[in-house]
This record gives sequence, C-alpha cells and structure tokens, in this order.
Amino acid sequence: MSRIKVVHICDKFGMKGSTVHGASRLFSWWMPRFDYDRFDVRLYGLKKPDQSSRALEAEGVKLTYLCKSATDPTTLLSFLKVLRRDHPDILHLHGWTSAHYGRIAGRLAGIPTIMHEHGAHPFVPKSQQVADRLLSKLTDIAIAVSRASRDFLVQSRYVDPQKVRVIFNGVPISDFHASTQEAIRETRECLGIPPDCPVVGTIGRLDIEKGMDHFLRAAKVVLGKFPSVRFLIVGDGPLRQDLEQMTRDLEITGSVLFTGYRPDVPRIQSIIGIQVFASLWDGAPLTAFEAMAMGKAVVTTNAGGLAEIFEHEQTALVVPPGDSRALADAVGRLLGDNSLAYELGRNARDVSMKYDIGHTVRNLESLYEEVSLRRSGSMASP
Repeated sequence: MSRIKVVHICDKFGMKGSTVHGASRLFSWWMPRFDYDRFDVRLYGLKKPDQSSRALEAEGVKLTYLCKSATDPTTLLSFLKVLRRDHPDILHLHGWTSAHYGRIAGRLAGIPTIMHEHGAHPFVPKSQQVADRLLSKLTDIAIAVSRASRDFLVQSRYVDPQKVRVIFNGVPISDFHASTQEAIRETRECLGIPPDCPVVGTIGRLDIEKGMDHFLRAAKVVLGKFPSVRFLIVGDGPLRQDLEQMTRDLEITGSVLFTGYRPDVPRIQSIIGIQVFASLWDGAPLTAFEAMAMGKAVVTTNAGGLAEIFEHEQTALVVPPGDSRALADAVGRLLGDNSLAYELGRNARDVSMKYDIGHTVRNLESLYEEVSLRRSGSMASP
C-alpha cells in the first residue's frame, strides 16, 4: 500500500518581536514522530526564512520556502505549483493566508484540504471575515485545538460545525521533568534569586492576549503580603518595554525579573513554585501542557481553551480573565497553603499524560487516513 502524502503549508513560524512561536514548536515535535512507513509528510513555509524557521531547521526539520505573502498575486500559482509537483493526497493548512490560497488551490486541483486553527481570536478583521464567508464552502475539514477554537471557527470563520474536529495539542511529556537540586541552585544563582525566596512565574509571548499587565498588577498586590516572592516573566515579544516600564510605575522592579526567551523551559520551570496563565483569550497554549507535565501548581484564567485544560480546585485555581485582584488572591492562597499547591500539581501531572504529543500525532494520522479513504472512495465512484 502506498504512503499517504501530506503537504503542510504554514504562514509563519514566529511572531513579530518573539523568538519562537507555538507553530514552530509543534512542527519540531510533530515531524519526527509521524510514521514515515505510512505517511510522506512535507513542510512548506509561506514566507521567507526568518529566525524562527531557521531555528526549526537547526532541529533537523526539512523546510521549503515559497517566499510569498498575502498580497503577492503569484501566491496562488505557487500553491498550485506545489500541488502539481508533489501530488499530495492531503493539503494541511496553518494560518489565515495559507487557508485562503490553500482552499482555492485544493479545490482547483481536486485535493482535500485541512484548515488548522491554533487560536481563538476575539477580533477578526473585516477583510478576513469576507474571505472566510466566500471560502466557507471550499472547506473540507477544519481542526480546532480546543472547543473554544472550534466555536471560533464556526462563529467567526463560518465553518460548518460538522466539518470541525477537535484535536488538542500536546507536548513531549517525558522531556518535562524537574532539574536536579544542583541545577536548580545554579539557575537561582544565575538569576539572582535567593534560595529561600518563593518564585511565581509566567511563560509566554509578551503580547496583549497573554494578559501580562494583569500578572504585574497581581504581583503588586501579592508583594504587599508576601514581600520575599520573586516574579519571573519568561519570554519575549512586542510588549516587553511597556511591561518593564509598568514594573517601574508599580515600584516592583526589585521583585520582577524578565528573563527573555529561554530555550531551557524545563530548567526554568524547575525553580517556579507557582505558574500563572493570565490570558485574556487563548486557544490551547503549549505552556499549559508543559506546566502540567512538570507538576506545577497553576493559577489560570478561564480564557478559551485554558478552561478546558484545567479544572478549578482539581488541577489549578481558575479565575476570570482580566481580574488582577482574583489572580492575586489565588496566588496568595497557594503561597499560604503548600499542601494545596502540592495537591494541584500532583493532580495536573497525573492528567498530563493524555496530552502527550504522541497522542496528537496519532490523531492527525487517523484523520489523514480517514480523509484519504474518503477521497479514494470518491474517486472510485462513477
């Protein structure tokens, strides 16, 4: 039996102002785990090479660049050229621009398309809404990374709900485990954090949807009761300078540390006692699964997919998005109750196994087989 050939085309592997993006991390985990005895999986980048895509290549992922954009009139021709050259059984699309041109190219070439939605955005540009309305009937299958993403696809991108499949993201669970005590000591020393100071951290892109300003306002409140706590903001992004200015305005600079991008997430997580997700909206952030795998005590908002990943009082303390006081109260509660923090972390670790990246890849492969079988049946019909 011949292998099922799948072509992935992704808009971008990084976001402006940040070193890595969820898509690039996913591909670095997905690509080596596909069963290449059964599948021929290829990856294309819509745009020119950038820092994130080069980092992906450095991890051994083979990547071909189309060097196109949303406004380039030859973009559709490039998609059709890929389809004529590779003859894929399935075209798997990531990002709004790829979904636009890919659905058209797939229909023209008679190749089924899968549109993968990785987020749940509250604001959709008018031009995007018009394009999605026009292209809705060209959507064969859409993947949502959470039920919140599914609702977004149906309500804001006009996808038939019968065509949406929810496949949660995941992470390589075995890669996320506590560092040695020596490594923890060295990391604290490197960051200038005394051994007896509790650490509350948040990991993610420094952008509006992650609610980092609410994290800082909560830190101000927490420090009023727990002055020895250190707060870590791990990651980079376009709002870093604004957030650093905010720490000065709040007069908490001595208690807040911006680490920038860290490639050693498990090591930095090992010194974090409480991990916070202050998102205003979100799909299903990979850092949530990482925190669970590490057995972290978590405080999170119930924004988007976060409400589906964490259960209040069982695997996390869950608060409304945009409520800095509730965020601070939940953090303070865990700082004052070590047994509760331990219980939440232990429960989260137990649940994390269902979010292993291997399950995600097997679910993708099952969908590929379903779509390929359906296509074969359609082609065989008179």
